[in-house]
Amino acid sequence: MPVALAVCAGGWLLPGLSHVALGRWRRGLTFTVCVLTMFVLGIAMQGRLYTATPDPTLPAFGLLLHWLAFVADAGVGIAYFAAERLGYGGGILSSPNYDYGSAYLWVSGLLNYLIVLDAFDISQGRKP
Repeated sequence: MPVALAVCAGGWLLPGLSHVALGRWRRGLTFTVCVLTMFVLGIAMQGRLYTATPDPTLPAFGLLLHWLAFVADAGVGIAYFAAERLGYGGGILSSPNYDYGSAYLWVSGLLNYLIVLDAFDISQGRKP
């Protein structure tokens, strides 16, 4: 079980790494390309990356949505933290692609969570 959790943590930090560690190179590289491409496209479309520090003036429901968006965005792992550190993902609300870009960022993180769960099932022998 500790090995499986370490593999999953690696898969969260770098999308597809968990499958590569389990010997499924093609699947792992495919997942890496898909997740990182969606993430880069989201940034290029002026999508917004949500941070762990929300606006304190948000109402309770807005605060919940902010935290959910942050969890979705952070699912990409190192790419999220690098983009945030470099100042990308500020989002331009007036951009016609803002909503699409934000959705791409959320979906790339959520997809990576599903990929990590798939790797966990493979490591536990529940999936061939």
